[in-house]
Amino acid sequence: MAGRRVFYLRFFVSIFSLFCYSETVRAQGSYSKQATISESAGKIRLVANDSRPLAQALDALQQKYGWRVNYEDPQYISKLDVIEPKGTQDKSSHPDGQHRVPAGGNFVVEFAGGPAPNAVPDEQKTLQLLIDAYDRSDNPGRFELRKDKDRQEPVFDVIGTAAHDSQGKIAQQQVLLDALITLAPQERTFSDTIDLICQDIADKSHVKITLGIHPLGLDRTNVTVGGKELAARSYLFRAMDSTSRKLVWRLLYDPESDSYFLNIHQVKLP
Repeated sequence: MAGRRVFYLRFFVSIFSLFCYSETVRAQGSYSKQATISESAGKIRLVANDSRPLAQALDALQQKYGWRVNYEDPQYISKLDVIEPKGTQDKSSHPDGQHRVPAGGNFVVEFAGGPAPNAVPDEQKTLQLLIDAYDRSDNPGRFELRKDKDRQEPVFDVIGTAAHDSQGKIAQQQVLLDALITLAPQERTFSDTIDLICQDIADKSHVKITLGIHPLGLDRTNVTVGGKELAARSYLFRAMDSTSRKLVWRLLYDPESDSYFLNIHQVKLP
């Protein structure tokens, strides 16, 4: 019975985090459902328009090219970085009458295409150009690109490292998945492993992280991950690779609850 209760609790958390994300997109009528990618005369043009336009752009690149890229929000704590979208005045669901979300918007970037029409562009150069362009935009947050040389296949992390502080200045922040934690090596379900990683991060950072949406079956998939004083992202990546699925994470900050949802998605090949 206890296992069944845990399953249903995770199910409702997953549905809730998906609902919050979809409501964010629908609430602001000017937002686009997804980013668009077009190619002309050797140039690729990417247009995103979302509360998290960089994440939306990465999703579009992932769907088109099959790139495996993780994404992490910084903490949006300043009024400069959050908005209350239109249509979120239902006080029964939000007692203070607000539902704050990142204050993203339109983001357009162009970059060189591949060596031939419709060829795949260079992944690392494209991602770095994308982040550089985003960091020059008026959209919230500042990001950096990382590639772990110990990972066998090319997997990149797009990490939120800064945002406006309470004084309205861009300030560097702690990166939650860089926290060094110790995990006893033993067999657990994937979801139990991620829950444990999230709890260890929260204990060190005092910021709540909850496992949100994730592919079906991972609650019943066992993995063995452990080590001493390793970065939390290392455990997370090892747990995902142990499932034999091509997975990525989206660590999304919720300004309303001052906490994070860690969503896991499966990469679909183009």
